Amino acid sequence: MKPTALTLMTGLALALAAQAGTPNTAPIPAPDPGLREWFIGGSVGYLTDLDEAMYHLQAGAEFKTPGTHSTQAFYLEVGFTQDDASYSYSPPPPTAGGRSEAAKIDLNIIPITANYKYEAALTGHLNCYLGLGLGIAILDSSYDWSWFQAVTPPNNHGEGGDNQTDVRFYGNVFAGLSYDFSDAFEIFGGVRYIFMDNMDHTIDVTHAPAYSAGINNDFLFELGARYHF
Repeated sequence: MKPTALTLMTGLALALAAQAGTPNTAPIPAPDPGLREWFIGGSVGYLTDLDEAMYHLQAGAEFKTPGTHSTQAFYLEVGFTQDDASYSYSPPPPTAGGRSEAAKIDLNIIPITANYKYEAALTGHLNCYLGLGLGIAILDSSYDWSWFQAVTPPNNHGEGGDNQTDVRFYGNVFAGLSYDFSDAFEIFGGVRYIFMDNMDHTIDVTHAPAYSAGINNDFLFELGARYHF
């Protein structure tokens, strides 16, 4: 009896020791695929009311929704467009000593917005999107003016100018289509409706009207591309 019990205990101890020393061979589960992608991009477009080109650069992150064919993106965007206006006035020919006037305004508009975009797949590569951006617009303006009065003697004349920088509220809503050429590269095209607080600029000459600077209630049609990494 004793040798049998000793033999059983020895065998059990050896089995436990062997099991403790055996490495765990169960496969390690693969990590979940990343749900976030960084991207950079840009676009060029046409402002229908201002009749000028507008450019944008953007950078941010896109988040995939598990189990669906949709994404959400949050990104910073900086734009640029220009506006200019000119004014001239000449008195009627019979007017004695009438004063002629001229003025010119150049304006740079630089919107900076934080944007949200929702995108859903239509086919394997074609998607539709819509979104909203809110922020500010930096308005950097300069103008020059001159006048001439034909009186003798002498002929009177004058000239001057000014520069002004202002900040206004700016926002836009947008929608369009995008096409995925690969996992990293896409192109997109769409339309934006822009709303902002315009800046009234008064020129320091007698007959010049106030100039309202900005792109409030304008539509932008654009084409662009993004690179994901």
